[in-house]
Amino acid sequence: MRIETVLDVFHYRVPRTFGFLVERHGFSLDRNDEYGFVAKAPHCDVVIELDWGSIVVSIRPVHTGRPVRLSFIVGAKNPTILFLPRYPWGPDDAREEIDRQAELLASYCGEILNGDLSRWAALEAHQQQVLEQWRGESERLVKEARAKLVRRRAEAAWSRRSFSEAAQLYASIREELTQSEIARQEYCRRRTLLVSVPRSPRVAGLA
Repeated sequence: MRIETVLDVFHYRVPRTFGFLVERHGFSLDRNDEYGFVAKAPHCDVVIELDWGSIVVSIRPVHTGRPVRLSFIVGAKNPTILFLPRYPWGPDDAREEIDRQAELLASYCGEILNGDLSRWAALEAHQQQVLEQWRGESERLVKEARAKLVRRRAEAAWSRRSFSEAAQLYASIREELTQSEIARQEYCRRRTLLVSVPRSPRVAGLA
């Protein structure tokens, strides 16, 4: 007996659950490929995808061709809803997630589905703003993680009295250093400059 998969559920559940696009709003709904459906109308497309295990719904106006995800549309209209992607672990989860997103699409996008795109520019701007915030937060976390790693290596070099290495490591994260670490980096730098240079052996016969 064949075991039902998330992909199986996606294939039969999407046409059934998103059928309201055809019945109420005049869209045509067809499977685009193995992992996506597209509902088409003269003013916009609704794209439903299984993207790396996550159900993703987007609306793409014909006149711009630039999609905005349902999650951002819901967030713009109702900031109290935290719409995060869910990754269905099995057929039951997939059914629940497909039904949830179809319900949100019907609840928050009725005007758009009927052809009213008067607020579309604001929705695009909201999506861009949130993505930039996420990008900034991601860059901040990466920067913090790098500083933490470099700081540990610098402290290890300090413990070994490897002052040259410690000075270079501290210098690479200069903007992230505390006052005590700045003082330590300066001490290491001075110790590196003060390392004695071995004297060359005297040449026989010279004073």
